Amino acid sequence: CWPIVTPITTITFCAALQYYNWVNYRQPFGATLTILALGTGMCIAAFTSWMWWSNYPPNFVMPATLLPSALVPDVVLLLTRNWTITAVIGAWMFAILFYPSNWPIFAYSHTLLVVDGALLS
Repeated sequence: CWPIVTPITTITFCAALQYYNWVNYRQPFGATLTILALGTGMCIAAFTSWMWWSNYPPNFVMPATLLPSALVPDVVLLLTRNWTITAVIGAWMFAILFYPSNWPIFAYSHTLLVVDGALLS
């Protein structure tokens, strides 16, 4: 659910702000601004909701890394200046790059651990 729902819901916000920035200012960085704002909000919400209210460790509730994915639609719009190509190629690459860009965050949880002589993975 996580690698499928998150890119679909975030690309709608990215497309809306990218359209506004491109039509009014001719600046192709709407997706990046959107993801920076959403990422800041997710970090604040994860910290306040999980750590302050329920005393849950914040290293288990990290928000997704969307910035590498958000740069792709902006670059596609900058290079092509075409909405159709940006919608097809940029949105597709946004979704494709979402999952691998989060691998470094979860890499620590894939290391082996020895607890009381038992090997845990």
